[in-house]
Amino acid sequence: MTPVRSHPQAALDYAALGWPVIPGAIWHNGRFANPVDEQPVTSPCLRPVEETTTDAVLVREWWSVPGPHEPNVFTVTGSSLGAFMVAESLVMALAENPWFAAFPTPVLSFPNMPIAYFLVRPPMPSVLLSAGARVLDAGVPLPLPPSALETTPVIWLVTPEQAGNMLMPGDVLADLIQSYDRKTA
Repeated sequence: MTPVRSHPQAALDYAALGWPVIPGAIWHNGRFANPVDEQPVTSPCLRPVEETTTDAVLVREWWSVPGPHEPNVFTVTGSSLGAFMVAESLVMALAENPWFAAFPTPVLSFPNMPIAYFLVRPPMPSVLLSAGARVLDAGVPLPLPPSALETTPVIWLVTPEQAGNMLMPGDVLADLIQSYDRKTA
């Protein structure tokens, strides 16, 4: 079990893994809000997604802004991190796959939502023919634990530590998904 970390420490840990991070809004009164003043914002990311960073000095600066809440921790899909959105039924099939069990990749989820996000190393497949999964486009922000949307936490189904702090190549996960789809067709 991964110990609960503060948002600033989690952001630093993810950046140390090479995952670009950016401070995220909190969920307040039914909308995204700035953690400093709880005023509504239009984006879940508090900075432009092009500003994601792995720079520890910048991460410390961004997560040290005083206010009633710590900013959530977001990553953004792109050249160093990709993601697949996977339906719950396929999540279970992949989790039971012996190859995936031996060489997992981090998987995040929101409790009570029928999907999970498998984080992978690009390049991403250009085509994925699957009813149960899709490749997220570059530039999609994803909250990372210990972030939460109101009272719904973002949790790891497979922690980075359980995955050896490594990301599975995107094409390998695509092959696993497509082999499962062929078996069930």
